[in-house]
Amino acid sequence: MINKKMARDSAAGYAFTLPLIIVMAVFLAYPIGKAAVMSFQYWYMPRPSAEGHYFQGITNYVNVFKDADFFHSLGITGIYIAVTVVARFAIGLMVAVLLNEKFRGRGIARAMIIIPWAIPEVVTCLVWILMYDKDFGIINALARNMGLIAQPVQFLTNSSIALPSAMAVGIWKGFPFVAIILLAGLQGIPSELYEAAKVDGAKPFQRFFAVTWPLLTPVSMIVFLLLIIWTIRDFGIVYLLARGGPAQATEILTIFIYHTSFKYFDFGKASAAGMIMLVFCAVFTAVYLKALNREDRY
Repeated sequence: MINKKMARDSAAGYAFTLPLIIVMAVFLAYPIGKAAVMSFQYWYMPRPSAEGHYFQGITNYVNVFKDADFFHSLGITGIYIAVTVVARFAIGLMVAVLLNEKFRGRGIARAMIIIPWAIPEVVTCLVWILMYDKDFGIINALARNMGLIAQPVQFLTNSSIALPSAMAVGIWKGFPFVAIILLAGLQGIPSELYEAAKVDGAKPFQRFFAVTWPLLTPVSMIVFLLLIIWTIRDFGIVYLLARGGPAQATEILTIFIYHTSFKYFDFGKASAAGMIMLVFCAVFTAVYLKALNREDRY
């Protein structure tokens, strides 16, 4: 009887997970497998081959590593990840600590802080493009009124500040997620520890580094790794704001792959670059899962 019940439970479990397995196979496994195959085939559409999409070994990968634009986009991506991830985490941590304190209207503040993260990327970018406008944007207007600038700043068309402008939007949209997750971690810290620290004469900063940060470290590490994984594959915000320009100043790796595919129609080379990016994501995902398992043990 026990064996029959276990068999029925197993069958029911497989039946419930089967739709998810099918969806993942169709929309995740197949595209990745297809891209992996294409990365070893000839897919340069402006110059079709009479042999079709024939196998050409690692030629696409060699072409990727020979392309100076690839390394340029890799450098831009590194800067984008470093600044955006650190800023999102730092701001999110500060907001989480503030929202963990007791004050009037705390519930409303907690509800409103999630708004930037909940707004769709397209809407976010349209609003920020208007705010960045050199003639009618509110940012330039406020800066002129405060005497900070004499001439309007071209945030998205100046190659020296286009990337920081795009990063600012990404930071604004991403920090609420960090704040909410870290706030949940803060609420799991016993209040008795803070009371004991107060009795010992610890000041707010001392309480933070002696109590809050050590106990929040496991959650912080997971959030930090998750931010890196998400930021590696960022595309929408940077593309909608500047489309990789001006002068490739905002061409992160995902935009490089997009341009290689749909601007130059070299799908084999784009697939190879995509596989390289997948390896980066897989490495950080493995680290993330290891950190997650370590936290579960505690």
